[in-house]
Amino acid sequence: MGWTASDFERLDPRLFRSFLAVVNAQSFSAAAELAALTQGAVSQQIAKLEERLNTQLFVRAGSRVMLTPSGQLLAQYAHAYMDHASRFLEKLNEEFESLRGEVSYAMPESCIHAPHFGWLLERRREHPDILLRIELRSSAEVARELQQGHIDFGFVNHDIDMPAIQNYPFCFEEYVLVESTREPAGPAPATLDELLGLPMIVYPGMIECLNCWIRAHYQGAEAIPAVALQIQGEFNDMRGAMAMVEGQLGVTIMPRHVVIDRIETGRLRIVGNPGQGSLVARQQISIIRLRDRRMPARVKRVIRWFLDMHTELQPVPAEFLG
Repeated sequence: MGWTASDFERLDPRLFRSFLAVVNAQSFSAAAELAALTQGAVSQQIAKLEERLNTQLFVRAGSRVMLTPSGQLLAQYAHAYMDHASRFLEKLNEEFESLRGEVSYAMPESCIHAPHFGWLLERRREHPDILLRIELRSSAEVARELQQGHIDFGFVNHDIDMPAIQNYPFCFEEYVLVESTREPAGPAPATLDELLGLPMIVYPGMIECLNCWIRAHYQGAEAIPAVALQIQGEFNDMRGAMAMVEGQLGVTIMPRHVVIDRIETGRLRIVGNPGQGSLVARQQISIIRLRDRRMPARVKRVIRWFLDMHTELQPVPAEFLG
């Protein structure tokens, strides 16, 4: 007697329930109770298996039934099949269910003005059951919200050096000093003191942008606090701050992608010459997540949407999306 692929093709996995019940109980009557079937139904299903495989699966040994060598092989196969089927269904249910629900993340305000946000909304239309909750926070606040479990992941404009947090590079952000075109064009401040003497417009997160610009333009300069500035106006978002600059209240530091439309339409201009490579102020934007927290599939999916926008960063370390 030889088993062929066609023999297994004729196997009905639904018969494994009764078969494994007999294997575990070593009795047809006890197996019927385990499988919630009648003893006659169990006997019929075992008979079907033996007929389709053309072999005997059990022999009687007193009041018990024991596996034949063929039965032992089938038991190994059936156990493996049921185990794989169970894991597959668990994974399927996990993926299906976890693509429904809320995904929360936080980021500095400049990120919402980048093209990435529009691309994200396009991808979101394919998965209407994913609800996005987005908060605008400084990088320090993003890290704090993440550690406290209030968000699933976040974006920051500098690496967060904490053992519990994992950083992954996403893109670069370039910062420029801008002024109103209603004013005569002025030269870039040659020294830090000249910069600190300018009337400055501030907004949440502006100090991080400013200090990145300072590091690029003044070698060896240390970070400055907001109190060192000649603040002429303050607004709680970037668009309001840009309106203040347009209104000639002062100058400010902005991510280039945020002000590019106003520069192209002639309402703002970059102070000095930004074309000198050594004077380009760039900062790494990173995605952060908790290192040891398991992420649901819906969170992985949204992060993957972002990473797909920058394929040059692939491959992503498996542990980052683990």
